[in-house]
Amino acid sequence: MARRSEFKGVVRNFAHMLNNRNNDHLGYWTTGQLCLLAQQQNISSISINLLEIEHNSVKNHLEPLAKSMRKSLINMLNSHKIPSSWLTSATVTFSFNEHYQKQYHYWRSALGAPYLVTLEMTSDLGKVYKQKFGGNVNPHDPLKEQRRAGF
Repeated sequence: MARRSEFKGVVRNFAHMLNNRNNDHLGYWTTGQLCLLAQQQNISSISINLLEIEHNSVKNHLEPLAKSMRKSLINMLNSHKIPSSWLTSATVTFSFNEHYQKQYHYWRSALGAPYLVTLEMTSDLGKVYKQKFGGNVNPHDPLKEQRRAGF
């Protein structure tokens, strides 16, 4: 039987998966695509509610991506035998143009600008689980990137 204490590991693993270079959408790195969208919309962060698909101008671009992330989260919860009813909120925030922080970023501007991925999940008992990862990102540019095979 699953326990709510497993949320700590789920949050860490899911946040790590979202930050990973293998996290792609339509064959390109998701974080780079989100960085480009934030740049185009002139915003510094993008938040995605993983339990409810929201509709507004920025969110319309994110709907397929948000559905994919939500499906991955539900699959991870199911693999731990955690009922989704134990989760009352789950939000991931991608913050771009962050200040350099040694534990998250590489000190080389050629690798792109620093960013952070913050995942926050709240259990039905009100406990908040939060995990933060980061790295460096350049905005998505299909001329400089290779698309994953199969697309």
